[in-house]
Amino acid sequence: MTKAYATMTTIKQVLKDGTKTVYQTVETTEKIISEKEYNNIIEASPFFRRLGGSEHHSKTYTCRGYKTYKLSSKSPDRQNKTIRMFDFDVE
Repeated sequence: MTKAYATMTTIKQVLKDGTKTVYQTVETTEKIISEKEYNNIIEASPFFRRLGGSEHHSKTYTCRGYKTYKLSSKSPDRQNKTIRMFDFDVE
């Protein structure tokens, strides 16, 4: 059993019809992740950017150190957006 490191909330959004920058929320999920899973998610950014997508890391000081607390990703065709928020107060 891996130790709980953070709670990840994933919000999946799709582009609203007839707009260029407005997204509608389709699905929201919550999952407890380990430190290894967190590091794999954060370190995948260069690979995702090479595919043509975009990612934006929002960082702050947390109880685990200076970490990414919000990760916004857009697909290469800009039709889908995924927001991952991390809550490190898991015990």
